Amino acid sequence: MVPGLSEGSPRQTRLDTWKSIAHHLGRSSRTVQRWHSMYGMPVHHLSGESGSVYAYSDDLDAWLKARGRIGDLEVSLIPDLEPSRTDFSPDSLHHHNNNWDSSLISSQARVRSDQLVALAAKRWETLSHCNLPGILHHYREAIDLNPGCAPAYVGLSMGLIAQGAWGLVSPLVAYASARAALGEAVKIDSELPLAKCASAWLKMLSARDWDGARHRFEETLEHDPSCVRSVNGRGLLYIAEGRLNEASELFLEGAQRSPLSSASMTMYCWSRYLAGQFEYALHLVDEIRATGQSGPLLDAVEALAAIQVDDREVKVYRIEALAAEGPHHDVLRGALGYAYAVNGQVKRARELLESMTNRAKGKMNREPYAIALILIGMNEQNQAADYLEQSYRGGSLWSLGFRSDPILEPLRSRPRLSQFLRELGYPESEDNRSRLGSVA
Repeated sequence: MVPGLSEGSPRQTRLDTWKSIAHHLGRSSRTVQRWHSMYGMPVHHLSGESGSVYAYSDDLDAWLKARGRIGDLEVSLIPDLEPSRTDFSPDSLHHHNNNWDSSLISSQARVRSDQLVALAAKRWETLSHCNLPGILHHYREAIDLNPGCAPAYVGLSMGLIAQGAWGLVSPLVAYASARAALGEAVKIDSELPLAKCASAWLKMLSARDWDGARHRFEETLEHDPSCVRSVNGRGLLYIAEGRLNEASELFLEGAQRSPLSSASMTMYCWSRYLAGQFEYALHLVDEIRATGQSGPLLDAVEALAAIQVDDREVKVYRIEALAAEGPHHDVLRGALGYAYAVNGQVKRARELLESMTNRAKGKMNREPYAIALILIGMNEQNQAADYLEQSYRGGSLWSLGFRSDPILEPLRSRPRLSQFLRELGYPESEDNRSRLGSVA
């Protein structure tokens, strides 16, 4: 018997495993172990830290009551166990009182969480497709340590948006997760400028709320003109508006402000391809690679520009070499299929098309635009238009350039595409209206 307690004391309800402790608290074993290690929840070890554990129900209940009302702890303190809140809208920016006790977070955990956020922000200065997973890992670890760290949620949201935009993860999956992370951030601190930037990106890529995205980007740039993520986002919105020169100017500004990141220069290169400056785009690709930067977007832009410049055999050779280095990059494979088709290698084009459409049936295809490229090369424009629409509906980065994309030129003489572009509701500009008028 434990000294000082009578036989009938409630403390005699002894729990002898992590599983029984978790069951008593209505949590997972992982959660209660973390509460013990980080917040001092009263669990005892029989023979050192690695030995068997036990706890008393009354101690556990008293510990929870001391930290905050049990009713307030119904929402788990660990973010990966919290129920999803699908009713969140980035427009619902308001201060929120968290219904958990932040005193449960130790000062050591807070400090470490802040350090991880700072480290992720530093690594973002050299953003590339290679270091993006590591950046996301820092943000997730920061959230695990301190679920009240709003900057970590915002950073996670921006990283997930980048993964979707770059085609590293299905855009639909990435954007849904990004919205959830953004929702948690604004519930903690609705005034974070970067939260409004993330909201702008989601409005542009996912909701296709052009006016809302424009307002958000301009709001964040007014607060911080040097925010490269807002600069690049506004540049992409210019691309959707058909204002390619304005887009290029912003991407160059972003590259000057963040010279070690590959994002701004790659998008500048894409904007020059969209403007028809194919030789210059290829020259830019060489310069960017000379600095040690690379990635699937850069490879895809090189392939698309090579299609417009190289002769048939050279373009096939060049794009095959790129695809060998990045066999899972959808747009790169689509460009290769296009090159096969226009080079008379229809069988190889069709084999690649079948491979990619089979992946699409299994929900593995990330970019329908890639399939459309092959179909355009095979002169099957009607089917290509179907995949272009899927690309737009799925939130593809590439779909922002459909108004200007030179490889879509064969479709512009078809009434279906001009009607398709009008129905999708791209933001209008004077150039766009002139182009649509000439097509009609």
